[in-house]
Formats: sequence, C-alpha cells, structure tokens
Amino acid sequence: MPTLNLSWHYRSRNESLIAFSNHRYYGGGLVTFPSPVTEDRAVSFHFTNGVYEKGGARINKPEAKALVADIVARLKSPGFRESELTIGVVTFNTEQQKLIEDLLDEERRKDPSLEPYFSEAELEPLFVKNLESVQGDERDIMYFSITYGPDPSGAVSMNFGPMNRDGGERRLNVAITRARQELRVFSSLKSEQMDLSRTQAHGVRDLKHFLEFAERGPGRWQKLHAVAWETLRAPLRRP
Repeated sequence: MPTLNLSWHYRSRNESLIAFSNHRYYGGGLVTFPSPVTEDRAVSFHFTNGVYEKGGARINKPEAKALVADIVARLKSPGFRESELTIGVVTFNTEQQKLIEDLLDEERRKDPSLEPYFSEAELEPLFVKNLESVQGDERDIMYFSITYGPDPSGAVSMNFGPMNRDGGERRLNVAITRARQELRVFSSLKSEQMDLSRTQAHGVRDLKHFLEFAERGPGRWQKLHAVAWETLRAPLRRP
C-alpha cells in the first residue's frame, strides 16, 4: 500500500518543542511554526539531586517532589487561572506516575483552591500518565519526569526500562511531543552520565541526546555539537 506522511505539525507553538523529533525521527521534513523569539526556551531542563530506587520501588522521590512543587507554584501563581493554560505530566513508569498522583492529592487536600484544575468538568483537566498511556494526549504545559538516575550508591545503571526495548525511541518521541507551549524536563540524570558504550538500544541513545538538547537548548546545542547535530538529523537506521 502506498504511504503518505503528514508534514504539518499542528501541536507545538514553539519550534524547539518539535525540533528534536523533527530532526531525529522525521528527517527535518515537518513544517513547524518558527519561534517568535531569538532564544527559544520552550524546552527547559530542571536538575534534581534525586535517587532512583531500583528493584520493587522503581521511583525517584526527590524528583517527584520537585516536580509537584513546581506544578503547585505554577497553579498558584497570579493570573494562571485566567490564562486558561492546561498542564499534563508524563513519567517513565507507573510507579512514578502513582507517586506523583499521591503527592498532588496531598497538595489538593491541603489547599482546596487547587481542586478545579483536576475536575472532570474541565475540558482538559490536569493529568498524570506514564509513557505507555499518554499517546494521543496533549496539554499547553507538559512536565516530563525522567525518573531514572543514580542509585543510593551513586551508580548509574544503563537500564531505562522501555527505552532499552525495541521501539523505545518511538515511545520517547511520543513523550516529548505532547506540549503545545512548554515542556519542563525534570531529571536526576545528566546526559554526560549516560555511557552509550554500554548499550546498543536506539531508545537509550536518543534519550541521552534529548537530555543534552534540553540541557543546552537547540541553538547552543547545535553550535557546540555540530557533528552530533548532523548525526541526529540522519534518518534512523534499523539494525
């Protein structure tokens, strides 16, 4: 059957929100809205000194708390209600999703003024979903909890769950393209801590590149890593 790819990306209202996926997965073929500002920082990186609890827990409490604190501060900021901006959260696993939901529930009990943002009567209530369930959803402001990071001993495992499996890069693409106006990446892991010599997974490779993209911003990343940027632009090759 002949195929036809859609070339217009309607969701992202800032170019940096789709720039990584456009170059990595779509060969630069998407038509996007050029950013109206010189320094497009719609994608921002927020480092937390978190610890990933491997084994049964599979959560990162400090990262979850930092993310929830940022959301609550945003919801309570002057004029936010009037802006009608909507918020969503995506995590790498169901355990981190549940932890963030519990922390938000705790904040709602302490401050009932937050309740309207979660009401099902809202057209787009605040949601928390994991990588496997966020397909098809979008919000103005998206929070992304990387979840994985150093363990209590400081060691970084190269096991990133769905990123290590076949098609992990497609799951990453879904997670990072849900935002209309802003993507806030909360991570206890920096790109430099990921050693690609220890894995051949496409998803892990792309996660490292995406974290670096978020840390540096599209313009600075491209200038500092011209060779890496050209590699990123190359069509994805299957083994």
